[in-house]
Amino acid sequence: MANSVSRLFYTILAKDVTATAAFYCSILELKRHFDSDWFVILTPESGPLIELAILDEANPIVPKEMAKRATGGILTFVVQDVHQSHTAAMQLGANVVSVPTAMPYGQERMLVEDPNGQLIDISSPTVPVQN
Repeated sequence: MANSVSRLFYTILAKDVTATAAFYCSILELKRHFDSDWFVILTPESGPLIELAILDEANPIVPKEMAKRATGGILTFVVQDVHQSHTAAMQLGANVVSVPTAMPYGQERMLVEDPNGQLIDISSPTVPVQN
C-alpha cells in the first residue's frame, strides 16, 4: 500500500505569530485558515492549494535546540503581480532586500524579509510558461 501525501505545508518559527501572520496576509493576500495564539495556518483565498503555518518558537512542541536555528532557506511565492506585493511590503515598512527586478529566467522577482528574518522571494512570470 502506498503512503501518499495528503497534505503539505511549511511552518515558520516566529517570535511574534500575530505580526508574522499579518505580514503574509498583507503582502500575499493570504487568509487565516486556522487561528490560535501560538499557531496560525494561512492559505490563498482560492483554497488550500498551499498552506503556510506559523508557530511560536517558544511553544513546548518546538525542540529547544531548534527554536533559534536559522535554516538559510528562501521561501518562494509566485503571484500574478509582484508590484502589488512590493507596494504592500513598503507600506508595512518591511525590509525589501531587492525591489522587483526582471530576471533572465522569465520572472520578475522581489526579495523581502519577514518579521523573523526569513528571506522571501516573491515572483511574477514575465513570459508565458511553456508546457
